[in-house]
Amino acid sequence: MLKRKINHSVSIINWLTLLMFFLGVIALLALSLSNRFANDTKGSAYMINQLGLLRMKNYQLLSMIPLQQDEYSRLNLFDNLLPTTQHLETLNRYHLINEFYQLKNDWLVDISPKLKQAQHIETIRNDIDQYVARIDALVHQIDLKTENQIGYITQLQILFIILISICLIIQIYYLRRYLFAPWRKLISMAEAIAQHQFTERFTVRPRMNEFDLLGQALNKMSDQIEFQYSLLAEKVAEKTAELQQKNNIVSFQYQAIKQLHSSLPLCERFLTILHNLEQLVPLSQFQIRLYESDAPERYQQISYANQQKHPYCQDPQCNACLIPAKPHPKNGRQRYWYLQDNQQKYGILFAVQSPTNPLTEEQENLLNSIIEQMTTAIMLDRQIEQQKHYLLIKERTAMARELHDSIAQSLSCIKIHLSCLQMQADLTSPESINLLNTMRKEVNMTYSQLRELITSFRLRLNQTGFYASLTELIEEFNQKLQLNIAFDYQLPLNMITSKYAIHLLQIVREAMNNIFKHAKASEVALNFNINHDQIITITIRDNGVGLPTNIRQENHYGLIIMKDRVDLLNGNLTIDSNPNKGTQIMITFKATTAIAYQTIEE
Repeated sequence: MLKRKINHSVSIINWLTLLMFFLGVIALLALSLSNRFANDTKGSAYMINQLGLLRMKNYQLLSMIPLQQDEYSRLNLFDNLLPTTQHLETLNRYHLINEFYQLKNDWLVDISPKLKQAQHIETIRNDIDQYVARIDALVHQIDLKTENQIGYITQLQILFIILISICLIIQIYYLRRYLFAPWRKLISMAEAIAQHQFTERFTVRPRMNEFDLLGQALNKMSDQIEFQYSLLAEKVAEKTAELQQKNNIVSFQYQAIKQLHSSLPLCERFLTILHNLEQLVPLSQFQIRLYESDAPERYQQISYANQQKHPYCQDPQCNACLIPAKPHPKNGRQRYWYLQDNQQKYGILFAVQSPTNPLTEEQENLLNSIIEQMTTAIMLDRQIEQQKHYLLIKERTAMARELHDSIAQSLSCIKIHLSCLQMQADLTSPESINLLNTMRKEVNMTYSQLRELITSFRLRLNQTGFYASLTELIEEFNQKLQLNIAFDYQLPLNMITSKYAIHLLQIVREAMNNIFKHAKASEVALNFNINHDQIITITIRDNGVGLPTNIRQENHYGLIIMKDRVDLLNGNLTIDSNPNKGTQIMITFKATTAIAYQTIEE
């Protein structure tokens, strides 16, 4: 391909060779013509000298008149005058060869015999003068021809000087246009390429020479280098962006781990991490649905980008629910991931993904890693809460065992002795009998309270929390009462700590036991609510026979213990009951757990 292009191009070497050859031919032609004319001039000078010598010898012979016999040899003038062929050719070119031969012939035929016969100078002087005049005329013509020849040489030199000058001008123009300018452009392109600048291009002429071919090759090389350089620059930029992305991911994971293992509320930790995650993955509108038990219909959903802070949030420094979110993508697809381990499902993470920007494998791995860490954080929080519960249960179990082995045994023994004493026949005094009955009632009440305490100390929570334990309790009494208890739970998840859960479960159990044993109700309702002042209200209602006026009489010791438990919660207990119109028990107390998210029912 390259050879074909060179064959159809104009070679600058050929042009320069042709110019130099043409200039050399002109110079050689000028030199040869000048040399020729110079030689001609040299031959004419020789002839002038010889003719001058001939003229001088004519006068010398004239002075020797009359000539002696032995002096006749001097008359052979033309025998001594022997011009070469070159000199004769010069006379021939001058068109004077005939005049020369005429002089020679006249000398031999006319003058030489007269000189032999002349006795006096005067007789021959006129002939010699005429002959010398003819010699002078021939010399003069040779001078004129020589001067003309010199003039021709001068004109020829001027002509060749002009031709050579024109050739030099053409050559200089050609060298500047087709050699120096392209060479300078190529050097400029080479320097630009050395400085990583690939925008300069060589202008290729239609009729290409070697420099055009070099320029064309350099243009292609610049195009390829520029393309490769830009491609490498893009790859470097991509790699830099990837490294920056990886650095951001590593930094995000480090901060996320610190955030997850801090003492902040769980909702604040999760929402802050998810908001930062929005900057690294093409997802938005993160929401978390948390379960408190294994029942998926009972959940609580937390999210950011809310209009205002939730009124029951107890942390004034927390603004996690107010964090703004990325713009919602049009026609976005909702995705979800489960927050679960091998033992339990803790919740679901929701997000909206743009349809035009799918997650990369690295982003999927990052998201799965964050989900695992969030799952671990939930599990650790629940394990810590369960550990607190187990420690509390362990302590209460020990107390229950001590009470059972000491005070309960003593009270049981006192009850037996009082019964034995009451069966003795010698107690005839009414005062003694009344005193004995009063003592027995007090001991029975104390024993009942003690047994209730021992039972409450041995009470355990379900591993999944208060709500799960409460639903188990309700299911238990649904079977006992042979009806469905209307259950309405409007508290945020994990609102009730293990310390409060024991007392609340025991209060609910005691109220349900009373309904089961005494109320004869056909409808039972249990409600848990919280207001904007963070006051939790628990309401237990039934449509049974109601309570007696004196709630401290026999078989109602549980209500007294219920009142004591409410006092431990720093709350209030209100009992509203009318005969045959049912009973309503209301417990109110202040929430103590910082909750910064909203309860959403199915």
